[in-house]
Amino acid sequence: MKRVILLLLVLSVGCVGQKKSYNMDESRDIAREFVLTSPTYKFDGNGLELVDTVTLECDSCWQFTFTFTSSHGGYGDRTGEIITQVITPHVAAVTVENGKVTRAVLDESWDMISQTLLGE
Repeated sequence: MKRVILLLLVLSVGCVGQKKSYNMDESRDIAREFVLTSPTYKFDGNGLELVDTVTLECDSCWQFTFTFTSSHGGYGDRTGEIITQVITPHVAAVTVENGKVTRAVLDESWDMISQTLLGE
C-alpha cells in the first residue's frame, strides 16, 4: 500500500512540472485574438486575414503574418487625435511561443505589445 501511494505521489509530481504543449492551430488562434483586440485593429480595423505561417526553431513556436486595413492613418487608439481618413493597409507579424505572444510588430515599425514606434 505504501508503494502504491509513493508511486502515485511520484507520478503526480512529475505531471505538475510539465508545460502544456501548444499546437499550431491553438497558437494561430492566440495570435489572431491578439491582433483582433489590439488598439489599432479595435479602433478601425477590418478584414483580418492570415497570409503566412512560419514554424520557428523552438517547440510550440510560430510566427503568423496577418493583413488588415484601417479606415484612418496611424497606429493604436487614436481617439481624440487629428487623423487622416484614408484606407491604410497593415501587415502584422505575431510570434507565439508556448501559448504567449512574445513579439508583435505592425508594418515593421509599430510594437503592438508596448504600443510604441520601434526604436523609441
